[in-house]
Amino acid sequence: MTETPDIIYTKVDESPELASASLFPIVRAFAAKAGINVETRDISLGGRVLAAVSDLIDGDFPDHLAELGELVKQPEANVIKLPNISASVPQLLATIKELQDQGFAVPDYPNDPTTDAERDIKARYDAVKGSAVNPVLR
Repeated sequence: MTETPDIIYTKVDESPELASASLFPIVRAFAAKAGINVETRDISLGGRVLAAVSDLIDGDFPDHLAELGELVKQPEANVIKLPNISASVPQLLATIKELQDQGFAVPDYPNDPTTDAERDIKARYDAVKGSAVNPVLR
């Protein structure tokens, strides 16, 4: 962390994102008056999917959840963890399709993997399903 106190504000999915995006400018404005920098980290399902397959696609998509997992172990950490979805397979499939529709070359979710590569991709995607965020940040 820097010498200036920082707060990390999480970017999340779906309806929680509507509320959190509305609150972010308010938090940032109040914190700025106190000389506190507020940064965001993307722990949305889409962000977690991109991070999970970052080495397989063009672009750099850091694993913000892993970063925050380490950060919250430090006594000076300040993280505003907002509500997020517990991703089901249908939500994961919809997110993968949405990312593909936006031009990201993320692989399809292999329901019945038959090769080592498919098993690897399935394992990566399975790691972002469910309540992947809460055990890391609580």
